[in-house]
Amino acid sequence: MKLKFKEPRTWRYIIGSIEKIIDEGVFIANDNGLHFRALDTSRIVMVDFIYPKSSFDEFEVNNEESIGVSFSVLSDVLKRAEKDDMLELITDENNITLKYIGKGERIFRIPQLSLSQDKLPEPKITFTVRAKLTNNSFIDIINDIEAISDSLTISANDKEDKLIITGRGDIESAEIELSLEKQNIIELNIDSPDSSTYSIEYFSNMLIAAKEADLVTLMYSQDAPVKVEMEYQNGGKITFYVSPRID
Repeated sequence: MKLKFKEPRTWRYIIGSIEKIIDEGVFIANDNGLHFRALDTSRIVMVDFIYPKSSFDEFEVNNEESIGVSFSVLSDVLKRAEKDDMLELITDENNITLKYIGKGERIFRIPQLSLSQDKLPEPKITFTVRAKLTNNSFIDIINDIEAISDSLTISANDKEDKLIITGRGDIESAEIELSLEKQNIIELNIDSPDSSTYSIEYFSNMLIAAKEADLVTLMYSQDAPVKVEMEYQNGGKITFYVSPRID
């Protein structure tokens, strides 16, 4: 397999978030592009990552190939990416070779891992609330809630057409209102004024990936998993599904 694409720094941030949730995993490369889907060990979070074939400058795959990786090792190499580098990724039976092409060439090799792969279906959830935010808005919200609470609650107010995100600590509390009127949200659709609570830890793990995202979309229903979808300029997308917190 041989892949080549610009802006590997985007991958640096995406893999930086994945490594905080999942230790090892298997990428699948085929005619659709490069795909990864897995659950964390607690089975609370599912990560779904897709880079379509059209996102790559070069994409050579024989039928379908599996690439087993340690995300911490891959993340360490991707941190070496510089702003104007192009990344060439080549695999053989034992290794993954990552070549940065920019001001000269830098070559790194990491071992391929032999891993079993669970074929997980995409969750079938009917979402009653959908909100689209800028990446900066999402990052600010999570940082504000994380400072005072170990959980966040998302509530929808369909009468006033706004989303309210709250966190409560032993003494402090935080409440953030999102609405089109306040211009801190891009799009909001509410079918039902539902509310659901989640551990802030998993949202904090998403923040690295959010740094390079163009848009962040939140989708949830009453006491159901939340779907956090991040879209990138080159067509890539990473999605996190987080189960609700039941106290």
